[in-house]
Amino acid sequence: MEAITSNLIDIGFMILGSTILGLFGFVWRISHKVSNMEKSIETLHQLHSRDTEELRKDIESICNNVDKNREWSTNRMMSIVKDMGS
Repeated sequence: MEAITSNLIDIGFMILGSTILGLFGFVWRISHKVSNMEKSIETLHQLHSRDTEELRKDIESICNNVDKNREWSTNRMMSIVKDMGS
């Protein structure tokens, strides 16, 4: 009876040790995946921010050129009107 109890206790501790090691491995693996995902998300965020900034600059450039062209067109039309009146 004593031998059976001793063997059952040994088996129990062996299972408990394996379970604890498995749990540590699982937690480490999940934390590793989470940190990799955080890096990927940060990289995507930086790319998105850069693309958004470039798009904003392009839109500002287009708007500035439209304003310049509109001003040039207005001045040109006024010049033509003055020439027609002379």
